[in-house]
Amino acid sequence: MRLSQYFLPILRDDPKEAEIVSHKLMLRAGMIRQESAGSYSWLPIGFRVLKKIEQIVREEQDRAGAIEVLMPTIQSADLWKKSGRYEAYGKEMLRIKDRHDRDMLYGPTNEEQITDIFRQGVQSYKDLPRNLYHIQWKFRDEVRPRFGVMRGREFLMKDAYSFDVSREAGQHSYNKMFVSYLRTFARMGLKAVPMRAETGPIGGKDSHEFLVLADTGESEVHFDRDFYDMDWSAFEIDYDDVAAVAKVVEDFTSKYAATEEKHDVAEFKKRVRFAEGLTLQHRRVLSANDTGCEGLRFACGWLRFRYCHNEDADRRVTVAMLWHTLEPAAKGTK
Repeated sequence: MRLSQYFLPILRDDPKEAEIVSHKLMLRAGMIRQESAGSYSWLPIGFRVLKKIEQIVREEQDRAGAIEVLMPTIQSADLWKKSGRYEAYGKEMLRIKDRHDRDMLYGPTNEEQITDIFRQGVQSYKDLPRNLYHIQWKFRDEVRPRFGVMRGREFLMKDAYSFDVSREAGQHSYNKMFVSYLRTFARMGLKAVPMRAETGPIGGKDSHEFLVLADTGESEVHFDRDFYDMDWSAFEIDYDDVAAVAKVVEDFTSKYAATEEKHDVAEFKKRVRFAEGLTLQHRRVLSANDTGCEGLRFACGWLRFRYCHNEDADRRVTVAMLWHTLEPAAKGTK
């Protein structure tokens, strides 16, 4: 299309509300337009960029064996009440009622929904393992949305949820997503350091945030400078090779890297030859919008691993999810 026929509303000056360079440039280049606090319209050129990033994420998820689904943005509150998270989630959740006075919500995440879908569709442990993901718009009512699409209220996010027959299989699913994130960021020319992080309200055994260092940051992180010498280029790997996938994860987790919440001063001094503490901005992958993907956000990704048992009548099925399960872990569950 000719530029004369294109819609590209560029700005001459920096908008007053823009604080950081990326926000200023995206507004001035006509990529986005702010509609309300933390909510943006993606204009033609910005939307093309967003779709290209989404496609990279999709290709890497597919390559890792994940299967794409699409769940609704508006969810029934019933499942959330059953899981105990309806009240616990806090003011970030947008709660609404439909015309029949039923409690509904604009999904901030989809653990409850995907677990309900899967448990109704699975017939046997032979149906495992499976990894389901979707890319969908989310809404979280941030107290102080800022930095443009890096910390907004409405954002595009990729969630992945894995179901496995054992703890070991669940760990392999986690490792595959770990490698998939490395490849995703590498394809976009980004060095996202996988750092040990708190599991937060999602809970779980393992948690990593893939963080891209930025001068406009707010949080302090601690990592080994040897990360700079690692090969971050997109590499080929056979995701069915358990040992090879685990080796990549080991290579990237053997060096010290932790968020402030997980930082251990004694371990840091013992393991790190060149200690370095930096400030960074948590950016979300595919988020036109923090702290983690949960999944991929721009440019930060989160991985969580939780293991639980689910007993169903005359059969026992062990389910390990990438995030967390719908029902609280039963007594004796690890």
